[in-house]
Amino acid sequence: MTLRDNEKTTRARGVFLTRHGWGAGLGYVAGLGVTFLALGGCTDLLDSLLKVDAPSQVQSREAEVPGYAKLLVDGAVADFECAFAHYINSGGLLGEELTDPQGTAAQWDLDRRTIVPQGGYYATSTCGARIGAYTPLSTARWAADNVLGNLEGWTDAEVPNRTALMATAATYSGYAHVLMGEGFCTAAFDAGPELSRDQVFARAEDRFTRAIQFAGQAGNANLGHLARLGRARARLNAGLRAEAAADARMIPEGFVFNARFSAAVHRANNAVWRENSRTSNTSVEHWYHNLTVEGVPDVRVKVTDRKRLGTNNKTPMWTADKYTSDASPIPLARWAEAQLIVAEVEGGQSAVNIVNALRAKHNLPAYTGPTDAASIRALIVQERRRELFLESHHLGDLIRFDEPLRPPPGSAWHHGGIYGSVRCMPLPDVERLNNPTLK
Repeated sequence: MTLRDNEKTTRARGVFLTRHGWGAGLGYVAGLGVTFLALGGCTDLLDSLLKVDAPSQVQSREAEVPGYAKLLVDGAVADFECAFAHYINSGGLLGEELTDPQGTAAQWDLDRRTIVPQGGYYATSTCGARIGAYTPLSTARWAADNVLGNLEGWTDAEVPNRTALMATAATYSGYAHVLMGEGFCTAAFDAGPELSRDQVFARAEDRFTRAIQFAGQAGNANLGHLARLGRARARLNAGLRAEAAADARMIPEGFVFNARFSAAVHRANNAVWRENSRTSNTSVEHWYHNLTVEGVPDVRVKVTDRKRLGTNNKTPMWTADKYTSDASPIPLARWAEAQLIVAEVEGGQSAVNIVNALRAKHNLPAYTGPTDAASIRALIVQERRRELFLESHHLGDLIRFDEPLRPPPGSAWHHGGIYGSVRCMPLPDVERLNNPTLK
């Protein structure tokens, strides 16, 4: 078996070549390992890497050679896909798409908007565990940037399809940056300084711009569209509205690029479906129950009342029908998102026309309301909320649009205590304590 051809193993997250540790700082200080899961028949590589006294301290540089370039990129993609699903759960709990129906307190601070940087699931939970955010995204970001740097130092003679691999690594680094910028108040990378959200989006734009160039050189139009829509998303978040719309207009109708998942390995699962439908660790928040458009059921937000309570014996269990199994794909980028970016930037009747074209694809009634700026803004907020339900966007939208928190801070929370006012996830102490620059 050749490693380059081991698509089956890669799809099952068979190999993960990423630095251990929580976050960029801890990864820098303590991250010396290479993690391998379910390597299948790739025993030659495994044997060569584990011939050391402490397998948990295998030097990652042993695998960072041109011959393993494809494997390293596949590992970075797998890391991101796992982090993506985990982020949707964390962002959904903090950002009103999901609620916590459990009797145990592990996720309460996310749902209650009272998370603190001292720790908790959002800070330290890994892809192999349940609902995390900072650790999975930091791992994915580091893996993509690390292999990108290696590829830029290697040659075409050493690495087949090097340009396409650079495009892939840069694209997934860009998306990891975007999610950290949208969901976190600040971030830090590679033991560097604390960065604002706009600085994180600027880093994302840089990665996407390089990816667009590499994808063009490689003749990979699909990857180029993925990177271009990612750049539009980063630019919109950074307030570069005209530039964002220019990118979004270039996305062809029908474009969709999915993050892929598998039932074979826990960390390869679609964790959004798993935590909601299989383990009942999340429930769909009541704002999303039985939504309609002019009296017509909104098929973009199909949810099911399971007619039972969660383990807290208080919260009704509602599941999202958008994903149907551990292996269901999740859209990472698609044409509808691009169109909503254009609608947001252009406003007025142009926005209405775009919204109605998107609604028509779902056989939903057209919007016939006012077209003043405030009304169009409200329309875009609602269309994004519904069209992009559980696809990673809503927490960032709440922050970007400065939407009122629901329920408002100070309202009673169902497990006791009151809702807090946290909008974004703070940079966790696990980063501050292990990042020499932040110390």
